[in-house]
Amino acid sequence: MNELQECVIQALRTLVQSDSDLIKTQPKEECINHKLAQYLEWVLNEKRLLDKHNVDIEYNKYKEEEKKSSSGRNIRPDIIVHERRSGNRNNLIVIEAKKSYDAKQDREKVTDLVNSEGYRYAVGAVISYFPMREYMKIKFFTPDGTWKKYLLNKDDLTITEVSR
Repeated sequence: MNELQECVIQALRTLVQSDSDLIKTQPKEECINHKLAQYLEWVLNEKRLLDKHNVDIEYNKYKEEEKKSSSGRNIRPDIIVHERRSGNRNNLIVIEAKKSYDAKQDREKVTDLVNSEGYRYAVGAVISYFPMREYMKIKFFTPDGTWKKYLLNKDDLTITEVSR
């Protein structure tokens, strides 16, 4: 697991420790994602990885240009860590996070944003909060084209890699 992925995991652990009620009461995903973005920003700042980067939710543009998938569809990632106004040159993390199971389009969006010449995020993640389960599922996608799956236990905050 690389340093950026570890930051996402640490932010998720903080979310569970500090705001588990937010996950259990199941408000709109944006409410949970907002708190996750705040904790991610805090972790990245603490590790001095944020530099000129910003953590934003539901960010869909660069200047007047809409973010587009490889199929040409407009997209709006749930959470991104990027340098605003950089011409999409300094993108670190893209996250799609859902209360339940992720959809194929969530994985495709993350894959597009990591693989695309126009975006080149260093790491992508798809997160399933699963309010009624004792774990969350995190899938990381990296520029080498691989997905790795992990389960985060909500009780003891341990992380386990899951094989296919």
